Amino acid sequence: MKKILITGASGFTGRHACEYYTKKGYDVYGLVHSQSLSSKQIQSIHCDLFDIEGLIEVLKVVKPRFILHLAAQNHSGRSWEDPVSTINTNVIGTMNLLEAVKKSVPDATLLIVGSVIEYNPCHSSLPNHPYGLSKYIQTLLTLCWSTFYDLDIRIAKSSNLIGPGHSTGICSLLAQKCLQYRDDKSISFHFHNVLDNRDFVDVRDAVEAYDIILQRGEKNESYIVSSGKNYRFLKVAKELKSISQSDLPLTTDHFYPTADIRHEHTKLCELDWKPKHSLQNSLKDIIDYYVRG
Repeated sequence: MKKILITGASGFTGRHACEYYTKKGYDVYGLVHSQSLSSKQIQSIHCDLFDIEGLIEVLKVVKPRFILHLAAQNHSGRSWEDPVSTINTNVIGTMNLLEAVKKSVPDATLLIVGSVIEYNPCHSSLPNHPYGLSKYIQTLLTLCWSTFYDLDIRIAKSSNLIGPGHSTGICSLLAQKCLQYRDDKSISFHFHNVLDNRDFVDVRDAVEAYDIILQRGEKNESYIVSSGKNYRFLKVAKELKSISQSDLPLTTDHFYPTADIRHEHTKLCELDWKPKHSLQNSLKDIIDYYVRG
């Protein structure tokens, strides 16, 4: 039976990934910092990504065939408040994992999950935020370690992940507010710019994409994981309000259309992947998740 180790296994994407690979018959090992996983089919391993000796020992014992690296600080807003922690988690944590793989399981296939909004100096633009910078350095480190030490590493750059499950993403926060408004008419939801565009991809589609990249992707290659479509926050808010039958008031600092930047997933589609969940389906499942409590 194939073994896979998933870092950040207790997070939003991590829980979906653990469920996905369990259903596929894998031996699933979930690396967690503090919170244990409830499923008896998943073996929780408590280890900090800053503990490189602990990581080395875990990989020596587990000997995973595949490693899916999801552990990260993924909130761009939080990166402004605590840039040092963001850099440490996304850069030093990843470097420690790369070193542990090099020393313990150099033949394993490793997928590092980054972001489509990472800073790209080739575009001759200024850095966007500490989070984007951290993801750029993470990608650069990954490519260097893969080249320096001949490791089998691939990179996935994901857009905004949505879907059922506990998440701090804007769709989940908005869904919760819509439901809370039924009992508390004093609340509202505030946007910086309600006409901002975002690409949203369902977390379940993303996890399937990660698996396809691990199975059929190419070493040292980067793959965009996205829906290939942009939606304004206003449209998403209206859809969630309609699904939840809520009249939640919306406020905004700005009301101007932003650039329609497409995150094309052509390279991933060439591996026979395509998103299965529509935006409406994903939003309905988010509402259903919070209604069930």
